[in-house]
Amino acid sequence: MVAYVGSGGHGGGRRHGRALAQVEESNYKGKGSGTCTYMNPFSQQETCVQMTGEAYEVEDAAKLWCDAPGLPGAVGTYVKGGSCAQFDDENFGGVCVNGKGTPEETVSAFVEGGGPLGSCATTIMGCETFGGGEWVQAGGKCAKDEDDESMKSVVAGGGNGTTGLAEGECKLQAGIAGGGHMDMDAFWTSSCANSNSSYSTPRRWTADTKTITTQKEGSVSVGKVWYDLENNRRREDSFRVEGAPSVFNDARNTTFIHMGPTFYLIDWNEDGTHKCTISPSPVGILRPNWIIDSLGYGAVSQYLGVVYQVYEGKYRRVKQFRKTEPLEDAYMVQSFDDEEVWETPEGPKRRPLERQTPGAPFQGDAVNQYFNHSTTFSDDVFEIYKSLDCKEREFNRTQILERQKELAEKTGVDLNETELAQTGGLNLNSSLHVDSSVLQVDCENCDITYEVRATEEDGEEIGEEVVSGDVEEDGGVAGGADFEGQEEASSELAISWSYSGANSTLRVVAELDKDAWLSIAFPDIPCLMEPAVSVIALPQGDGSVKTNRYSINSHSAAGIKEMLGDDNGGIPSFVGSSTDDGKVKVELTKVVSSFPLSVTWARGFDRNLGYHGGSGRGCLEVSPPVDQ
Repeated sequence: MVAYVGSGGHGGGRRHGRALAQVEESNYKGKGSGTCTYMNPFSQQETCVQMTGEAYEVEDAAKLWCDAPGLPGAVGTYVKGGSCAQFDDENFGGVCVNGKGTPEETVSAFVEGGGPLGSCATTIMGCETFGGGEWVQAGGKCAKDEDDESMKSVVAGGGNGTTGLAEGECKLQAGIAGGGHMDMDAFWTSSCANSNSSYSTPRRWTADTKTITTQKEGSVSVGKVWYDLENNRRREDSFRVEGAPSVFNDARNTTFIHMGPTFYLIDWNEDGTHKCTISPSPVGILRPNWIIDSLGYGAVSQYLGVVYQVYEGKYRRVKQFRKTEPLEDAYMVQSFDDEEVWETPEGPKRRPLERQTPGAPFQGDAVNQYFNHSTTFSDDVFEIYKSLDCKEREFNRTQILERQKELAEKTGVDLNETELAQTGGLNLNSSLHVDSSVLQVDCENCDITYEVRATEEDGEEIGEEVVSGDVEEDGGVAGGADFEGQEEASSELAISWSYSGANSTLRVVAELDKDAWLSIAFPDIPCLMEPAVSVIALPQGDGSVKTNRYSINSHSAAGIKEMLGDDNGGIPSFVGSSTDDGKVKVELTKVVSSFPLSVTWARGFDRNLGYHGGSGRGCLEVSPPVDQ
């Protein structure tokens, strides 16, 4: 699960004059007045909180906090004197402490594993970036690593460095969220990466909108959006003309304002009254250049090419990009006008005409269309909430679970309440999930400066094709001289190889610094997941590793088949093993008929074969040294 946790301190309880005594890090289990357990609306998994602060010694105050634990849609169940079961789980990871040492202290317990949302890096990032808490290992498996890329806050990227930028200028949200969003306290200027690109939207712009949700209870809304990213603010007006309301909001006519770390939601009722509610935002505003770079932990930006799509009743030529969002195992698609240039005060731009967005919890995928683009509007559009009586948002205690059951029934899923709490809402209703076709692809004829990720000592970019007069372009036929090589495929995975020309056999050794499944594969098409032959190692938890050859014919689990009988896929031998400290090792031999040879790898989040996440796969090329 990801640690999107509430911030605590909702008020309503008795305040004590003395602060809560510090609880030892290794002794949070069972502390406080009881537990609050709720289904997290973002991760769609159960979160358990120890109510450790003095303010919650009054049961009514504890129940009041648990009724609305600080997240949109989150509702909880309070158990007096309870203890979170996560502390007794063999995969206990640690705790997220909010309000540490204060009367409003809360301690959320988490377990490591269980898919992409359960990795240590993601959980810790969620605690400290989204939840505003402090991660404490507390004897668990998840130690905070300041050098882990998933926990870092990216500043400028692409063609710009960070030198000379002011505090908060061009700053991205830390970790995964930086793939799309600027930091909650950031601001965007002409110094930010690719600001001059025509595929980076203006910092200040507005357009009319039409939004269509595409699945289940579909809806159609029309409205208008305003962006002012130099001042970190966005407004969107929406009027639902068709379909059912959202579980989070049943109003037909709404105004949504995002100001840095705060949301303002205004419902305009048909009788002339209104309701204005305030809630915290877990992320900053969508940044202008989000779709054209691969910044953000585990994100991949892919240029899809030129296509024709229906726009205002006619076919329109557009350039399309898509980008992954590893937290949801999904991607977004954005289409830019490829027929006309939009002249703006910030220079020539390409109008964003359409965006496809994967469904949030309890909502279908959305198609957002934009019309009548302009850069001229008054700042007064962002001031409307100041004249209204806005209050902190409250949530219905039973509506969320009832809505989730309804979605499960409509998709034919038979789940009990425990299973419902563990099932991702996105899996029930989104069709924009990542598959093997999502690759890093740059637009060569676009005015985009792409980030150089690493260089060799001679200054050439790693991965750049090098052709020598002494070697044929296709690498030639295997055989000949022996050679060897190695590569740090990731911070957790090291791969080495040695080739014997006498028998045309390549020996590959891969060592994963994690107790999780590991795959080494040889694809027919370089760097693609399938079709391929592979060796997959599955740790069993008792020191043994189940290892076999597999054919991979699609990105789904059904397309991964054990290779039985006489067909060895050109892999005559293999072995999997594990070390006492939890590392997994695969050794194999592969008969090679020609070079270069593409080798793909993937690693899991736990021992069970499943999704590898955006950063859990990669490829490398094996070929003889140039002087051979």
